[in-house]
Amino acid sequence: MTHSIQPKNLLAGLGLALLILSSPIAVYVWRLMGFAPQAALAHPLLLITITNGFSILLLIGIYYRFWVRLTQLEQGDDNSKFLSPEIRDRQQDEWQEQNFVSVILDTANALITVLDKQGRIIQFNQTCERLTGYSFEQVKGKYIWDLFLLPEDIECVKTIIEELQACHFPNEHENYWIARDGTRRLISWYNTVLLDDNSTLKYLISIGIDITERQQAEKMRRQLERQQELSQLQLRFFSLVSHEFRTPLSTILASVQLLQLCPDKFSPDKKIRNLQRIEAATQRLRQMLDNILTINRAETGQLDFQPRRVNLAQFCQGILAEIPHNPDNPYELNLVMQADCSYACLDEQLLRSVLINLLTNAIKYSPPDTIISFRVTCTTTEISFKVCDQGIGIYADDIPHIFEPFYRGKNIDSIPGSGLGLTVAQTCVIVHGGNISVTSEPGVGTTFTVTIPGEVISRLSGRV
Repeated sequence: MTHSIQPKNLLAGLGLALLILSSPIAVYVWRLMGFAPQAALAHPLLLITITNGFSILLLIGIYYRFWVRLTQLEQGDDNSKFLSPEIRDRQQDEWQEQNFVSVILDTANALITVLDKQGRIIQFNQTCERLTGYSFEQVKGKYIWDLFLLPEDIECVKTIIEELQACHFPNEHENYWIARDGTRRLISWYNTVLLDDNSTLKYLISIGIDITERQQAEKMRRQLERQQELSQLQLRFFSLVSHEFRTPLSTILASVQLLQLCPDKFSPDKKIRNLQRIEAATQRLRQMLDNILTINRAETGQLDFQPRRVNLAQFCQGILAEIPHNPDNPYELNLVMQADCSYACLDEQLLRSVLINLLTNAIKYSPPDTIISFRVTCTTTEISFKVCDQGIGIYADDIPHIFEPFYRGKNIDSIPGSGLGLTVAQTCVIVHGGNISVTSEPGVGTTFTVTIPGEVISRLSGRV
């Protein structure tokens, strides 16, 4: 509150007081109260003079006291001397609390901003000043998105502020702040609000931690882990592949040498069996090379997806023809197709990798003379391929890991394999936007199901 008294008002009051105190009425009052001597009763003029003297002294004292008080108010002097001890102590506590809060805000190693209900800055601590290069006076009353935010973060931050304005608090988020020199710092924010006595929104409060270095350290840690993982995979790859390549190459070499050294000692049936061994070993080498190339293209982002119209019946028959008959492990492979599965839009090369790996695994892990079932079913929106065997099965604790590179189950014993086939199958299915699942029981058999979304073009509908 502003206190001011005009000089003319003060002089008017002084004149009025003198007039009243010097009037005959005042003289009569003084005589009745006994302040004037009896002798003065015969001398009214003398009484008036004495009365005026006392009046002037009284007014001078009042004026001096009032002038000192007026000077204190106009100079902003503290009024604690005129207050009760309780009020004075309460004011002192409030001042100490304000100073305490101010010191905390300025010394905290966190960014603290206080916004009004519209999102304008009304508090900006020293940590904010150091990080951004702006002083509080330069940002006071401005919106944070006008100074610090990347364009792509503005809408997100506005949405967060709207949630706080609707009293949906607290909330957390991360975004970059741009300093005055153009550098970017990633800040993790915790946001809440301050309500008044009527539970109405008064201020928006944000406390931020600079996590730029932490993010960079985490990124470096992930890169290091990735490099270590790749190094381990490379070691396992060279170890397994060298062994896997050696086995079929040895089979090919031995069969060729037998045919060359003793061409006349082998019956036509024995020659055919040796040729089949060579074919099976060659096919195995080819499949391993295809798997390696597929994984490499997937890792480098070069695994192309090129769907086209495929005749499902011809395609599946071609897959069966590619699988060589190994005389050392005879099997029976049955293809069952749903009647209305005719044409579909698929990537023939990728789907071939999926089915070849599933079928060769079914043969490899099944006993001789077993039956392998290959079933194809269709709906209007998806195609399903199922490969069922009666082999050794997969343990339950192995199933979550079977699609990992180089992973092999605990019950494979000495059965050769690189541990890449299921990894390739899953990769190619994912590229199709499909899903691969497995059910298995040790000693009973395993069923792999591949479901791929896509329009099935039925021959019956006439769309070819």
